[in-house]
This record gives sequence, C-alpha cells and structure tokens, in this order.
Amino acid sequence: MSNSISNTKLLMKNFLEPDDITILPQHHLKPRQTNLIPAICFYNGSFVPIHGGHINLLEETKNYINNLGTHEFLGAYISPSHSGYISKKLNSEELIGAGHRLAMIYIAIEHIQWIMVDLFEMFQPYNTKLNITMKYFISRVHSQLPYGKEIDIFWLRGEDALTHKKSPDNIIELGFNTIYIMNRVSNENLISQYKSIEDYHNTRWEEIRSLSPFSEKFHIIKTKYMDLSSSCIRACAKNIATTREQLQSCVQIDKVTNYIIEHQLWNTRGDILSRRMPSLSIFPNDINDLTSELLSYMLSIYSNSSIQVQSFLFEQVGVGTGWNGSIYRLYHIEYSSDSINSLPRSLILKLSTEIPKCYYVDRHPECPNKSLLLLEDLSINYYPLGKKESIEDSTIFLLINSIGCLHAEFFNYPLLKKDLFNWLPTLNSTVKHYHYEYSLKINDKEFMQLLESRVSSKAFIYAKLLVTNIPNIFQKLTDQYYTLSHGDFSINNIYMRRNQSYRLVIFDWQTCCRANGLIDVVFLLRLFDNDQARLPEPQVLELYHRILVKYGVLNYDLSSIRHDYYTLALPFMFVLLSSLKPLKDSKFNRIIMILEDIVNYQNNIDKHEQ
Repeated sequence: MSNSISNTKLLMKNFLEPDDITILPQHHLKPRQTNLIPAICFYNGSFVPIHGGHINLLEETKNYINNLGTHEFLGAYISPSHSGYISKKLNSEELIGAGHRLAMIYIAIEHIQWIMVDLFEMFQPYNTKLNITMKYFISRVHSQLPYGKEIDIFWLRGEDALTHKKSPDNIIELGFNTIYIMNRVSNENLISQYKSIEDYHNTRWEEIRSLSPFSEKFHIIKTKYMDLSSSCIRACAKNIATTREQLQSCVQIDKVTNYIIEHQLWNTRGDILSRRMPSLSIFPNDINDLTSELLSYMLSIYSNSSIQVQSFLFEQVGVGTGWNGSIYRLYHIEYSSDSINSLPRSLILKLSTEIPKCYYVDRHPECPNKSLLLLEDLSINYYPLGKKESIEDSTIFLLINSIGCLHAEFFNYPLLKKDLFNWLPTLNSTVKHYHYEYSLKINDKEFMQLLESRVSSKAFIYAKLLVTNIPNIFQKLTDQYYTLSHGDFSINNIYMRRNQSYRLVIFDWQTCCRANGLIDVVFLLRLFDNDQARLPEPQVLELYHRILVKYGVLNYDLSSIRHDYYTLALPFMFVLLSSLKPLKDSKFNRIIMILEDIVNYQNNIDKHEQ
C-alpha cells in the first residue's frame, strides 16, 4: 500500500471531481438546420422541487427565441444548484437529498427531447460562485458543442430577479443574453405603488435595462400566470390535510407528484403500495425439496408469463463464509421450448435468510424465521474485490465514495423514523445482545488475562470500563447523525462488475439498520487481516466528510466525524469483535489495534486540552 500523501490527495480529487460532470450532454441537442445564429438557454436554480412552471418557462423561452427571426433554438440546459447554496436558502426541515432533486428533474423532462441537465454546478466539492459557474459553462459550450463559439446563450431568470439590486452585467460580459420570464404574480407589497402587475414588470425591467451598457442583451417574456412555486409545494406537502389533487395542482407534473408522495418528501402522507408474491404450495426446507415445478412457479410469477423448467443441477457454494443461510447455485437450467427467451441459465438460491429482494421470495408458513430466495448469479458479470490483504488504496476510496453517497441521501432523513420504515431495525435494537456478550467476555478470565498481556494498562482499564458505556454508545450511533447503514460493509459483501471497475454491487443487506454511517466506514477499514486500511484512515475520514458535503450534508463537520469515529464507531467495532465466538487470533489482533487506537486518540485529546 502506498503511503504517498500526494497520491492519496489525487485519488480523493478523482472521486470528488469526476471528469464526467464537466461534459455537456448533447443527446437532445438539435442539429443546426439554418444559417441563423444558433442558440441555447441556460436555466439554473434550486428546483426543490421542479414543477410545471419551470417547464412552462423553458417552453416559452424556446418559442421566444425561435420567433426572434435571428436565432435558431438548439436546446436547453438545466443546472441544479449546489446543496450548499440550498442549505442557506431553505430551512433545515425543507432540505432533501441531491438525489431526490435530480431524480425529479429527470422524471419531469424524460419525454422532452430538447432539455438536458448540466451536473457541473450541482456536484462541485463546495458551493461555487455564480460567475464562476457561468464562466465554466460558456467555456464548455465553446469547446464541446458543435458550432460552440457561434452559439448565443440565453440565461433564464424568473420574476423574482426583478427585485435583485445587483446588476447582471458581469454575467452578460461573459457572453450571455439574459431573459426575464414573467409567469407568476409578484409580491403585493412590491407592486402596491404600480397600476398593475404588468406595469410593475415593465417599469422594473426598463430600470434594470437602462442602467446597463448591454441593453440589447436584455429580453423579457410575458406569459400566462401559472403562479407556481417550489415553496408552495413544500408547504402543501407538509400540510397533513393535503390531498393528492391539491398537491398535483401545485406541482402540475403528475410523475413528480407521485414521486413526492411515494418518497414522503416533506413528510407527505401517502398510501404505500406493497405487492406480496403468492406463497409456494410446498415450502422447501432444504435444497432437495426444490423441484422443477416449484422453480417454474417462482420464475412464472416473476416474469408474469408461463415458464416451464424441465431440469436443473445444483451445488452448494459459499461454505464456511457468511451466516444466516445456506447458498446454492442452480445451473444447467433447461426450459421447455415454448418458454420465453432470455431466461437465466444459472441462479443463486439462499435458504433460511431474511433478505427480501430477489427473483422470488417466500417465508415458511409455519416457521417465520425460515425463508427462501431465488437470486441472480452475480459471478457471471461480477467478481469479488480480492483478498483482505491485497486491496488497493484506490479501491478503498471508491468504496468510501459509494457508501458516502448512500449515507448522504438518507442523512438525518425523518422518514427513517416513520411507519414506512418500521421494518428497518435500529443499531440500538442489538444493544442487549452485545451488552450481554461483552459482559460475558470481560468475566472470562482467560480472555482478560490474554488481553492484559497484549495491551497497555490504560487500554486494559478502558476495556473493563467500556461495559457500562455500551448502551450510551449504541444510542448515540442510532440517534445522532443517523442514516441508512449497510451494517456489514466489508469487502466480502462487495463485488465489482467485470470490465467496469467503477460499477459495484453490495449485497447481504440483512443487517442494514438506522445508524451513524461511520459504522460502515469502520467495518470496511477494520476487518482486514492486517492494518493496511488503517494507515490511510485520516484521509479516508476526510474523503468521507467531503463526499457528505458534496451531496448536501453540511452539519457534520470533519472534527465531529473524527471524534465520533474514535469514540463511538471504533468502540462499537471493539465490542462486536470481542463478542465473537470463538475469537480467532487474527480477530484478536484486530481488537488490540482498535483498543490502542481508541486510547491513543483520547490521550491526544487530553494533551491538547492541557
């Protein structure tokens, strides 16, 4: 493993500033068909959430540009704001993950063949000033798009931009036109001195235009008043008496309304639809009970068509690894000639487990703890990351980037505490088990004598006193800075797609829970057979923090992350590993390193305070 700090920083930079966000999409860019000036529009904003008014604004701009007689409209780019900007604009209870914002934008424009999304502004490491965003946009237009240097860019601004005191001249100087769209009613306090809304719009626009040396670059579009706003949508969603029809009247994009309800954004109430697969007539208790008829039935339910399995072979796989079930590969699966094409020739069957997603799932009618899963055979397209002693720095950073994105999306997400997620256990739900097991361990003379002989006196005292603090540790990891955690994020549970080194699949989610995401970080770093992943730990925590910030988590600073890692996550891992039976030498070496690192961190704090 390389100890080069510069190499580590380069790896971190690659994850925080991926090249693809600088590339402007062109899949919906219209080919140039005339000798008129090619034109595109740039529309930046929060979009929390996007609504029909935004789409109407883009439609009106397209028509306006085409009707100028001097320009040919080629396409439009939506640029969602950085989460750092939004966190200053909205109240904390109104914030949602960047993934939700982006998902709703893509849903809203999925059938509009001339609107694209520019991710540059949204996924910068930190909130970027407007003039920098605009400068880089026009630079990328010139260098990447066909006829780039000939293209005129129209910057779309809403009605509220009329109230801004700062002139847009610095943006216009970069090469932008600016369009003011009047499509909703203004604040009554602002227009009280004017004859009408139109009078206010005209007067204020002329004032701004007259003060600029670029008056020819100013445009105004007066369209029908939709009077839609994202703030009204959020308020409507939070109202417990709101009906779907009322919410839809605010959003006016049916699929976005459905998305808000399904994900219960802003605590929206919604009927959660669940579809349970029909139960098996005979539940297989072991692999020998699985027949071709049962397999045919499961695949028919999955594909909603008639499938006939004629024969198959099986072999047990994963013997001696993992827990909570036996795993079998079904292979050489033969189908009847009238079955549909593209059927799997191999599958994975897992018995006696609690994982809910697969080709087919069922629970034993008389033994709820027994279940059956019919799963995709991942070995065809994916491969394991490798042995625990051979993982590269770059792979560790890739994994932290991936799990950090997930944690950011669900960070302090109120829905995780609601009925919708009542199936999701909390980390604290395991405290009694680990508290009991650890209590047995510290009363085990052989274990304690061995531990005392291998660690410092301060570390040994900490281990003895830890038993009284376990409930507090588990409670804090559950309720402070919580998210959706995998719960067993080790390389044994991660595969990488063949020929696509940045495509991962993470499985064995039966231990997922509501907890601080640092438990996933500590699982990844501290389950190696040596201390190789422990060496870049400071850089990993820094990257984890920056990934959270990148995706909109701004209230969990790096010093707090470090403190929680060494005072909560590492003690949690120490308790978990100490409770294992039997405790192998390799695991004992791990808990020694963990224990000493906890104490060393505390020593450093004590020295700093002195």
